[in-house]
Amino acid sequence: MPSPTARQSHLDTALTNVSIAYSNAEYIFDQIFPIVPVMKQSNKFFVFPKASWFRDETGVRAPGTRAQRAEYTLSTSSYLAIEKAVAKQVPDEVMENSDDPLRPLVRATEFVSDQILKSMEADVLGNVFGSGWASSATPSVLWSASNACPLGDIETGILTVAQAIGRRPNIAVVGACAWGKLRFHPQLSGLFGGAQRGNPAAPISEQQLADIIGVNKVLVSYAVQDSANEGAAVSQTFISGTHMFLGYVTPNPALDSPTAGYTFIWKNREINRYREDQEHAEVVEARASWDNKVTANDAGYLLKSVA
Repeated sequence: MPSPTARQSHLDTALTNVSIAYSNAEYIFDQIFPIVPVMKQSNKFFVFPKASWFRDETGVRAPGTRAQRAEYTLSTSSYLAIEKAVAKQVPDEVMENSDDPLRPLVRATEFVSDQILKSMEADVLGNVFGSGWASSATPSVLWSASNACPLGDIETGILTVAQAIGRRPNIAVVGACAWGKLRFHPQLSGLFGGAQRGNPAAPISEQQLADIIGVNKVLVSYAVQDSANEGAAVSQTFISGTHMFLGYVTPNPALDSPTAGYTFIWKNREINRYREDQEHAEVVEARASWDNKVTANDAGYLLKSVA
């Protein structure tokens, strides 16, 4: 297949605007590891040693003397925003037979944009539900059992994070399969009106769980991924598994603001469009560069395989 020349390939601003505007409601990665735009593809970010922040270095100041000096130190880690790209061919025949010739290009843009977002989602959830956290546990009684104590297990995670970083977790992320067990669990559903109406199995909502455990939001991961090769039988599963994550996420993302994790994005997502003359087709390509990092491994607690 001939490669396009520089003259044939160009950044399509209109389709890039379509791509930036496109968002899949099922993706939650940017609410867990906030996005930090960076100027360099590779660089360093600050790591905050806890000891400097938790020591009490205040002292009595006598009149006419200086206040006692206190300092904190910073160390650094690094990110590398690796570019990923995907392209979709749009044959001339498809465009010629469309009522609106631009719609096939817009649909192709949404398709490749979704591929990029799905990859970002999988990357972040791989870290969120991975082995990089300082503390994790599997409940001694799984939440699929009626005698389980999910609130006790969750409270253990909350106190573990609070003791480690001096802040309570403010976000919870639950895999779809785990949420299916948690929202119907009698320990939780009995706290609300379902039991009073004679239906103890009435499910709770995400907001109700957030109110019970004291976090700002509960996010349920419904994103799915087909792990089979093209042409093979479909092997589609939830990306999130049966886990629950409790973490502290800064409300003001910045390189010098501590948080459980960040998604470093170099440059904006963009759409390139080029011509394949021999195939009589347009090609829409999406490209983006990012790296997601656990920036404070004690700001998160993983409840593994809870159901």
